[in-house]
Amino acid sequence: MNTDNMKPYLRLFRTFISVTAIVFLVSSCASVQLNQKNWAEKTIKKLTLRQKIAQMMIYRMHLKYASITPQKWDEIKSLLDNDGIGGIHIWSGDGSSALSMLNEIQRRSTIPIVIDADIERGLGQRFPAGTDFPPLMAITATGNPNNAYEVGAIVAKESRAAGVQWNLSPVVDVNNNPLNPIINTRSFSENPGIVSEYGAQYIRGLQENGMISTAKHFPGHGDTQTDSHSSLAMIPSDSSRLWSVELKPFIDVANAGVDAIMIAHVHAPDFQPESDIPATLSKFWVTDILKNKIGYKGIIITDGMGMGGVTKNYADDYAIIEAVKAGCDVIIQNYDIVGSINAIEDAVKNNEISIEQINSSALKMLKMKENAGLHLNPFVDLDFMMKTIGIKEHKEASDRISTEAITLVKDEKNLLPLDIDLKDTLYVFDIYDQEHKHSLSSISSSLKRERFPIRTIQIDESDKKHVLDVILGKIPKNSRILINAFVSPKEWKDRIFFPDNETYFVKELMRISDRVILVSLGTPYLLMDFPDVSTYLCAYKGSSVMQNALYKALMGKENISGRLPISIPRMYEIGSGLFLEKRVDNPIVKKFEPGKLLLRVRPKTVNANISKIDQLMNQAIAENAWPGAVLLASKEGNIFYQKGHGYHTYQGRNITRSSDIFDLASITKTVATTSSIMKLKDLGKIDINQPVVHYLPKFKGNDKKYFNQKSKITIKDLLAHASGLPAFKQYYKEEKTRELVLESIYDTFPIKSNRDTTIYSDVGAIILGEIVEKISGLSLNVFADSMIFKPLGMGTTFFNPPSNKMRRIVPTEFKPDGTIVHGYVHDENAYSLGGVAGHAGLFSTAKDLAVFSQMMLNDGLYGWKRIFKTETVSEFTTKANVVDGSSRLLGWDSPGGYASGGIYLSDNSFGHTGFTGTSMWIDPDQGIIVILLTNAVHPNRKNKSPKYYDWRQRIHSGVYESLSIINKNPNLKPRPRWEEGE
Repeated sequence: MNTDNMKPYLRLFRTFISVTAIVFLVSSCASVQLNQKNWAEKTIKKLTLRQKIAQMMIYRMHLKYASITPQKWDEIKSLLDNDGIGGIHIWSGDGSSALSMLNEIQRRSTIPIVIDADIERGLGQRFPAGTDFPPLMAITATGNPNNAYEVGAIVAKESRAAGVQWNLSPVVDVNNNPLNPIINTRSFSENPGIVSEYGAQYIRGLQENGMISTAKHFPGHGDTQTDSHSSLAMIPSDSSRLWSVELKPFIDVANAGVDAIMIAHVHAPDFQPESDIPATLSKFWVTDILKNKIGYKGIIITDGMGMGGVTKNYADDYAIIEAVKAGCDVIIQNYDIVGSINAIEDAVKNNEISIEQINSSALKMLKMKENAGLHLNPFVDLDFMMKTIGIKEHKEASDRISTEAITLVKDEKNLLPLDIDLKDTLYVFDIYDQEHKHSLSSISSSLKRERFPIRTIQIDESDKKHVLDVILGKIPKNSRILINAFVSPKEWKDRIFFPDNETYFVKELMRISDRVILVSLGTPYLLMDFPDVSTYLCAYKGSSVMQNALYKALMGKENISGRLPISIPRMYEIGSGLFLEKRVDNPIVKKFEPGKLLLRVRPKTVNANISKIDQLMNQAIAENAWPGAVLLASKEGNIFYQKGHGYHTYQGRNITRSSDIFDLASITKTVATTSSIMKLKDLGKIDINQPVVHYLPKFKGNDKKYFNQKSKITIKDLLAHASGLPAFKQYYKEEKTRELVLESIYDTFPIKSNRDTTIYSDVGAIILGEIVEKISGLSLNVFADSMIFKPLGMGTTFFNPPSNKMRRIVPTEFKPDGTIVHGYVHDENAYSLGGVAGHAGLFSTAKDLAVFSQMMLNDGLYGWKRIFKTETVSEFTTKANVVDGSSRLLGWDSPGGYASGGIYLSDNSFGHTGFTGTSMWIDPDQGIIVILLTNAVHPNRKNKSPKYYDWRQRIHSGVYESLSIINKNPNLKPRPRWEEGE
């Protein structure tokens, strides 16, 4: 056999030798073995047919003294003393049993035995002393693939110390069915690309720390509504869908070198030739698709052959033979391992199975053991175990990742963090979706130690409706209520939501009060049953580590920053989640005050005379500077002017109203893109002084001539328009797809050296948007919406506005074919990028922009919501000083020359304009915000010059004049039309 197929395993042994050398300080006999080569090839030559078949068998047991009866121990010894055992699957265990039993089993075995386990959530899932981690979906919720690597690395270190060498993990199923009763939070995501990325990182973490990895459950168990533990599960049969969704992560991790792939008891009846055969027994799936078409050459292992997906329809001997004939190398046994060896031996003798296939599979197993170092030392070492399992460093990593995973999906009544100063009682319900479970949860126990009044109540599936009604009758109206919903998918349960009585109970609590916080300590899809709850969090699992993270989140002791790795149908898309900054526990905090909130006032409140503003707005429309506009002006948080003027078009049909929605064009650069970079900086995920290629390697492009020059361009250069990149290119004329447009953008070469001069560049802004997506793992629109717009209540700020907002959206220009651009982005490059780009594409209202502007005036705070750190706002709204004499700040512009914001702006003002006819200026010295939204490109972009520019400046100046601010800034000039004081 060609042993090159085993190369993916080599790094297992090499890395494990360096990481855990203490385990291999063995006898002189082992020292001799170190010099041996091709141990697997030499060993297989000595084996009988039955011993080779035995190498393909996985025995199953609990590694605990209490679980091993004398009869069980005799059975194990008999297997070892006769044909042997290839591997042992551990359901659970403990350190003392591993030290004694595993060492004795390995001592008695002629050939070392590989020990495997399903360790999806850390060794603590199987061994109490091990570190417990969040489920895989929660790891994705952190938004950081490095966390998947770190979890894999720690799992490998602790498992090897416990004597477990093979992890039957990770799950790379795509969970695109919310009702999936068995995969659910065990999956990384509903997005195949995300599953591939996080799965590959997890696998790399395992392999680089000496552990054998497994991708499961091929060909995909994510879109099923049946638990294959109980019955055969069906997956979709659409060919293109299977290859682009279900199979994609398996293809990706196979190419990345995963050591083994587990076959599931599922079928795609309209895709596979024999419709009712589970993949485990299907030559079509195992050999034709996985081995031949995908080209996978590693170990192929079955799922447990004792599961209902097989046993309900097939006799044990039939199923075992068919699995091997299908192409499976390793069988996770049902119960009769000797009977299985007999059955396969007979099939070989009857020429149903070739001896070459047995040799190939047995050699794969032996080679895997060799590359894992088992032929050198298979024993568990007490010193190494004590120094590795459950150590402080590993627990701290688990706590951090769990904290980052907590996801706040909605908080409509600002119930979080819990207000410790409120005197009304907090009613805390632990609701379990199982019977006879009335124990106080650790989250409830932690909350009881706080200093506010609290009552805790436990409910489980055994509680009848009349009992629940008695409890409901004791809850006062409009109480503060916290529901800890322990509702997790689990084998044999075939359900992911609450049973009927508990669903009824939660809905009744929501009728009693609208101050309900619902936490899912399990499936994130629970919100589907309770869409009207005011606050919803996802903790993904009811484990102690997730409950501890939840406690810190509820109390404001840590930031809440998780993002949904899946979509909740008809409610929230993938990537949704609110950011909530932790509460500072410091007496000084009481001296702080909330950021000023906007308030609509009468003009006289700020001593404004708005008649002149009305006059100017009407004159601009009379001169056809634009068909319609909205102007909003505020002073010290007081909105004293907010009006619409004119019509949506020159046809005069739709009146422009103050709440109308405009295409902001380049204001996208500040409100969406720059603010997203600011948020990433606050989160410690980006350093703006780093080169762009540090975060976005594709930025180098394909032309090596410019590699060096482009490698010097920093994120700060892009923000300050000092990168040397050109202002604009018509990419939309060159390429047809988003991917090709981006490739052309990455290939764009600088026309100047960075920091030589200022070139206002759309190209740089697009790159910034891609950086946000690369770092956060979320598209720019999702990241900006969840981190900035939603927390600020900017409900009418979005990319690609929904069709139900069309009536309020102001159109831009007519296209050459006579149709009008209405409800989608005006900028052609942004349109070619799907409407979401760093330079254009955002739509909003004057009021939403005013809220954002007031937050910036408040140094990043709006009310009690902290959006940006004070120092970050200061850094980004101060001159960048990257290019001498430039007016550019970081993302923003400052006033100079014929200032678009008028001639009275203070030098510390900052703002931006948009090509469609939009402008916003923020004056911190005078506490003034002016936002002018027009569609000046209507009916076509040639209509803008010069009337639009003249009237834009004049109206901005007129706002200041209405407040009797008439001291001109000597650094600013009126446009020529106004020099004579017209």
